[in-house]
Amino acid sequence: MKYIVGNTVQGKRKTKSYKIHKVEAVSKDEWIRVENTHEPIIDRRIFEKAQELNKKDTKVSQKTQELSVWAGFLKCADCKRAMNKKSSTNKNGRIYEYYICSTYRKKSNKLCTKHTIKVENLNQAVLQTINLHINLLIDIDEIIKDINQNTYQNPKNKNIDNMINVKQKEISKISNFKMKLYEDWKNGYLSKEEYIEYKRKYENDIERLKININRLKIENQKCKLKNKEHNEWIDKFNKQKGIIELSRDIMMELIDCIYVKENGDITIKFKFEDEFKLCC
Repeated sequence: MKYIVGNTVQGKRKTKSYKIHKVEAVSKDEWIRVENTHEPIIDRRIFEKAQELNKKDTKVSQKTQELSVWAGFLKCADCKRAMNKKSSTNKNGRIYEYYICSTYRKKSNKLCTKHTIKVENLNQAVLQTINLHINLLIDIDEIIKDINQNTYQNPKNKNIDNMINVKQKEISKISNFKMKLYEDWKNGYLSKEEYIEYKRKYENDIERLKININRLKIENQKCKLKNKEHNEWIDKFNKQKGIIELSRDIMMELIDCIYVKENGDITIKFKFEDEFKLCC
């Protein structure tokens, strides 16, 4: 997958030692990841959106063969399982749709309660909440403008750049020492054992510095992308300002999931919640 979006992953395997040439797998947490090292096959946003869709429990309606706006988003607030869509007819003969906890409906009423909510009420509540969140972002254009102005003025980025330069100079210095080793050995200044020992040490030092540089580059990239990500999430909310109708695209863009409580209230887990709290 990393090749599809243009990333490179290094350090998946390592040699146990210079004497024992056994290759060992490295823990995923210790892999070195560098983003945007080559041209991606597909756009990152499209790839990430596809991955999110794959995680959603999305079943089309057997009657209409259409995918509901709510498919894969609704969960019971207590058992955390998916909500099932049902329809019913009231006394006036009007057909209405509602959602009910799948545990209660399919397994047992002893394991969970109904947690029912009408689609009409659900739609109204989600629309109001989205618009409320957007309205809380006071003067969005000014926030975006400030972010754009400060994106590349973070002193942390400069410190990381300096650290990278220092380590690159260390590599150059050690490489020069390593080049002179062979001459010292041939001229009799070093024994063969000393030559091998120093050579191995310099190679290990260079490898360690390269790993550190890669990690610093990753950290540097994260710092530079941080403000850009702020810009993107604000822009996503800004585009939906004043919406009067929900669509599946809007749901995928802004919402992670919706928890339905027993009394019919809902809790919406928005994407970008951490960024929103920092901003507001």
